[in-house]
Amino acid sequence: MTIRIDLNKEVKASVPHVLDYFTNVEALPRFHPEYIKNVTIVSREDGENNNIEFEQEGSFHGKKITSINKLTRLGNENTIRIEIIDGNGKGSVTTIRCQEVSPGNTQIRLEGELHYGILEKFLSRSIHGITEKTLEEDIHNLEQK
Repeated sequence: MTIRIDLNKEVKASVPHVLDYFTNVEALPRFHPEYIKNVTIVSREDGENNNIEFEQEGSFHGKKITSINKLTRLGNENTIRIEIIDGNGKGSVTTIRCQEVSPGNTQIRLEGELHYGILEKFLSRSIHGITEKTLEEDIHNLEQK
């Protein structure tokens, strides 16, 4: 069973600002302290934020989770793709698409196919709720700058 996520939100921020925000993976523990405890950059291609591999440590229902993630920024498409390449949730893919709806306003579409093994059946609602909550936190953070 795969947990599918499909969320749409509008934010009062430009597309470049939104893309920069979501590629700032080092700030994830500050943006989402309830769920993400630590982020360590493993590699960054050409020193840019277009391809980042990072280790993430977090907490989910009191259980410590770790994963190695690969973030790819597809600049021409205003899209970010994050794949869990090892650890908890291995094989999960999240895509963040940004589209300008008016000057200074961006539509964010977050889609995901998440894999958590046998726990998927039991945690589906929790994962949906946490994803919605973290996106709301992201919207709040984006509109504060």
